[in-house]
Amino acid sequence: MFEVNNGKALENAERAAQIAEQVGADMALAWSWNFIAGSKMGLGRVTEGFRHIEDSYQAALKGGHYFQIGNAVFNASWMAAHLGRGREAQKWLDRASAGWAGRTEAWPLYIQAFVFLQQGHVQRAAEFARTALMRARDTRNAKNEWRGSLLVAHALAESLRGDEAAAELPPLSSRVEAQDMVYDAAPRIRTRLAQGDMAGALRDAMTVDPGVCDLGSPADVVAEVARNDRAWLRTFVDALSAQGEVLESPRLAAAHGWLALYEGKFDEAVALLGSAVAKFEEGGLRLDVWHVGRGLAEAEAKSGNREAAQRRLAAIASAAEVEGARLAAKLARDVAAELGLEVAPAPEPAVESADGDRVATGERMVSVLFADVRGYTEISGRSAPADMLERIASLQRWASQEVARRHGLVDKFAGDSVMATFNVSGQSVDHTLQALQAAIAIIDKASLVDLPVGAAIAVGPAVVGRLAESANLSVLGEVTNLAARLQSQAAAGEVTLSEEAYRRVQDWLSTRGTGVERIEIELKGFSGPVIAYRVRASATAFSRA
Repeated sequence: MFEVNNGKALENAERAAQIAEQVGADMALAWSWNFIAGSKMGLGRVTEGFRHIEDSYQAALKGGHYFQIGNAVFNASWMAAHLGRGREAQKWLDRASAGWAGRTEAWPLYIQAFVFLQQGHVQRAAEFARTALMRARDTRNAKNEWRGSLLVAHALAESLRGDEAAAELPPLSSRVEAQDMVYDAAPRIRTRLAQGDMAGALRDAMTVDPGVCDLGSPADVVAEVARNDRAWLRTFVDALSAQGEVLESPRLAAAHGWLALYEGKFDEAVALLGSAVAKFEEGGLRLDVWHVGRGLAEAEAKSGNREAAQRRLAAIASAAEVEGARLAAKLARDVAAELGLEVAPAPEPAVESADGDRVATGERMVSVLFADVRGYTEISGRSAPADMLERIASLQRWASQEVARRHGLVDKFAGDSVMATFNVSGQSVDHTLQALQAAIAIIDKASLVDLPVGAAIAVGPAVVGRLAESANLSVLGEVTNLAARLQSQAAAGEVTLSEEAYRRVQDWLSTRGTGVERIEIELKGFSGPVIAYRVRASATAFSRA
C-alpha cells in the first residue's frame, strides 16, 4: 500500500483478515481492516473504505488496542483531507483531538496540524506542527520527524516565510516510499512559491509520479504551477491513476480545471474550478478555496465576467490575510494585478506594540514569562529607597527593551516582578525561544545593578486581548498560572521551563552545551508532580542569545 500498489495490497490485507478471523486474533483483524480500507480507497471504493476503517477503529477501541486506534484515526483523517472530503476529515479530527492526554506520540498533533492547515488555520497549524516535530525528535521517530519537518515548512510557506520554510525542508532524496511524494509535494511547491521561484515550483512538481495521485492529491497542487509547460501537464493529467469514487474528488476537478485554464478553455475551467471550490467550501477546506479560487477568478475574468473575478479575488485576499495565509493572499493580489482588477493592497505587517493596541482578541498558543528579584524584601531593607527605586526602574526599562526586541509584550510590572507574553499575534512559531532569550538577557542586565533575578517560562493556549475598552491586555489561561508557580521555584540566575517549553528549546540549548536539570515539583493548584527543567541563565554561556 505504501508503494501505491493497491490491488496487491488489498489481496494481502484480505488474506490477513481471513486468517485473523479463523484464529480469533481480534487485534490483527482490526489491523487488517485498516489496510483493507486504504487499499479500497486507492482503488476508488471510497465508501467501502471508510466503512472498513470505522470497523477497524471500533474494534480496536473495544479491544483497547491503542496503536490500531491511532492508526485508524490518522489514516482516516489523512485520506479524507487528501480526497477533499472536509467533513469526513473533521469527524476524524475530533477523534484525534480527544483521549490522548499524557501520551508523548507526535501523530495526534501532526494530524491536527495537517487538517488545520487545509482548513486555513495557518498559524494554529504551525504551532501544532512545530510541537509534533519536537515530539517526534524526543521519541526518535525518524518517519514522524520527516513528516513534521515537511508540515512545519508547509505552514511557514503559507505564511509567506519562504526562506524559513526552505530551511525546514528535508532534501528531496529523503523520499523512501512512493507515498512520500504525497506528503512532500505541496510543502515543496508552496515553499518555492513563497520564495517567488515559479521555475523551481514547476521542477518540484515534475518529480511527482501521477500514479501516486490515487486519492486525487497532490494532482491539484502540481497542476497549479504548470502554466509554463502545458504539454507536460496534459501528459500528467492524462496519466492520473484515480478511479471510481475518487473521480468525484474536488482535487481532480481542480487539476483538470487548471489545465483547462492554461489551455485557454476558459468556460470549461470555470465549470471545473467552480465545482472544486464549491466542494472545498462545503467541507470547510478554506486553504484550497483560496488557492483554487484564484484560478477560478482568472478563468471568470478571461471568460468575460470581470466583476465576479474582482469580487472573488478581493474576498480571497481579505479572508486569507486574516488567517495568516499570506501566500494565498499575495497570489490572489498578483492575479488581480495581472488582470487589471482592483484589490486592496496587503496591510502593513502588524507590529506588536508595547500596549497591545493591534492585538485582536482570540485564542493563541503563547509563551508566558515571569521574572522577579529573589530576596527583594531583604535587599530593600539594606538599600536606600532612592537607590532601590532607581535599580527597579532600570530593571523595568531593560525588561521592556528585551521583551520588545523579541516581539513580546510586557503585560504588567508589579514592583520587582515582570510578566510578559510572546506570540500574542499568533504570527510566531519560535516564541518560546524568544521568551528564553529575553529571560536570559533580563537576568544578565539585572546583575549589573546587583539584582538577583529568577525567571520561568510556560507554554500553552490562552485567550489574549483587551476584554474591555481601555483595559490592559489580558492573557487568560492555565499557562499564566503555571508560569507564575514555576517562577516561584526559580533561584537567582535560573530559568525554570515547563515541560512543553523545554521541548521547544532543547535543541537550541544543546548546541550551547548548557547544563539542564530535570525536576519534578509540587505546585499549588496542580494535581500531582509537575515536570520542569532548570537552566542556568548566564549570558556568557548564551553569547548568541
